[in-house]
Amino acid sequence: MDKVKNKRRYYDIGLQIEEMLFSGIFNAGERLPSERELSERFETSRATIREAIIMLELKGLVVVKQGAGIFFIDSPEKVTSRTIVPQSDIGPFELLQARQLIESNIAAFAATQIKFNELRELKSVVNQQEQELGGDSQKFEALDQQFHMLIAESTQNRVLINQAVDMWSSVRTTNPLWKELNSQFLHEDKLKNQWLNDHKAILAALQKRSADEARHAVWQHLENSKRQLMKIANIEAGDTGDDDYFFAMSFDPDFNTPEA
Repeated sequence: MDKVKNKRRYYDIGLQIEEMLFSGIFNAGERLPSERELSERFETSRATIREAIIMLELKGLVVVKQGAGIFFIDSPEKVTSRTIVPQSDIGPFELLQARQLIESNIAAFAATQIKFNELRELKSVVNQQEQELGGDSQKFEALDQQFHMLIAESTQNRVLINQAVDMWSSVRTTNPLWKELNSQFLHEDKLKNQWLNDHKAILAALQKRSADEARHAVWQHLENSKRQLMKIANIEAGDTGDDDYFFAMSFDPDFNTPEA
């Protein structure tokens, strides 16, 4: 099997696994190799394999059974229908990692710059989100974006503002895999409650003008998002490999990298 040159291209790997499914290597209902075996076969990280599997789940080609493994679907009508998920170079775990690293620091700086009227506007957005619980998912999503953009705008730094806008576009607007995940899973009320509580914690930290607490609150918000994505993919929280994307289970302000 050809080596995958770009080791972060979940889409290319997903297509190669799909070809394995339809070439007759696996029969309907048969268990696929484990994530570890697939990562070794394709010489890439298990996080990238997970993103490829999520893509195939959304296409209706595989199902992940908790504790049992990955299975080729056993529905004949789905086997003969090869739906297309538009190509994207960036997978959801990679997107969340970038947001966690960048947006947490944007929030820390925002805490030192934010004005009273901006805090009042953020509070209004949070109140509106609370009113949309159990209501319009698209409006809740728009308010979610507004909340994060207001934090970036409060830095008064155009580079950071543009970066935040680009990040959101990559995650929620132009990334086809994330859009499909969002439409199928991420609009559930229990998740909206989680995001709302996270936003309240971020707002509280900004009101205190605490850079450390704001950084922590945003970091944890994205950590919670990552955990929910892992649940959707039926991935155990502790099932990680050394080559996976770096996600701390909790933010540690005193973390230092070891000296070389």
